[in-house]
Amino acid sequence: MKDKDFINIEILESILNYITDDIRKQFKSNLIYDNRTEYLLDINKYERSSVLLANYYQVDLNGKDLADTLLKLVYDTLNNPYFIFDSDDNFHIENTLVELESEENFMFNNPIYSWFDYSDWSNNHTSELKYLVQKILLSNEQHRKYNLNEIDLQVYREIISNPDLAKSINWRNFEFLLAKILEKFEYEVEVLKGSKDGGIDVIALKKNSSFGNERYLIQAKKWSNKVGVDPVRQLLWAHNEYKVTKSCLITTSKFTKGAWELADKYKWQIELKDYGKLNEWIDEAVKKL
Repeated sequence: MKDKDFINIEILESILNYITDDIRKQFKSNLIYDNRTEYLLDINKYERSSVLLANYYQVDLNGKDLADTLLKLVYDTLNNPYFIFDSDDNFHIENTLVELESEENFMFNNPIYSWFDYSDWSNNHTSELKYLVQKILLSNEQHRKYNLNEIDLQVYREIISNPDLAKSINWRNFEFLLAKILEKFEYEVEVLKGSKDGGIDVIALKKNSSFGNERYLIQAKKWSNKVGVDPVRQLLWAHNEYKVTKSCLITTSKFTKGAWELADKYKWQIELKDYGKLNEWIDEAVKKL
């Protein structure tokens, strides 16, 4: 089992737990809830968790929206399969169910997990679950140390898509993410040792292009506040000092009006990418997976 399988399975179980807890609250508020109901819920959750795991290994996640795909996998697992005991007490799964002929079949094919269709899912459950997925991914990423080959662009796309979580990315992992994106754009990259606040973070080379060898400087600003004029001035100095083709300043935040105005004066030398452009950049790189 790969590392990403462990984290994805944790996500699936967390989604199932969230739905189960919501069903439990809805039943307690609106219906009779007793020991039998709790037993049915527990045994159904266990069985659906097993089917969910089996279905997970049948899904190709590559290049897809990770959170949306995992959510759909849970919903489809809860809605579609039926757990059947035949006349010889053999257990198997069917896509359709004609009738409930036995107590055993009822235990696994009652409508208890259909309740989430009737609770308030049109309100904010989907967004809450996506945020839950993103928080799990972020927590996992913050405790890992990467080399370039280990960066998962799909995971980072999910994290970056939420502005609050994007600000919580480890600054060094953010630099590795930018390097991975450039790799997907067929650049040779070097992540420099750097520091949190200064220096060039990534150097990207494109050899044998139509105009010969090209060299780019990348400065990463993993900031919560807006990036002002000073970092743009520093990048402009580094651009001239390194004598490169072009330089780029990228942030998980936004730029001030003054920063944009200064960059526009030197648009042939430097380029700015804010939070929105960063998302577009990741999406473009993910398409190349």
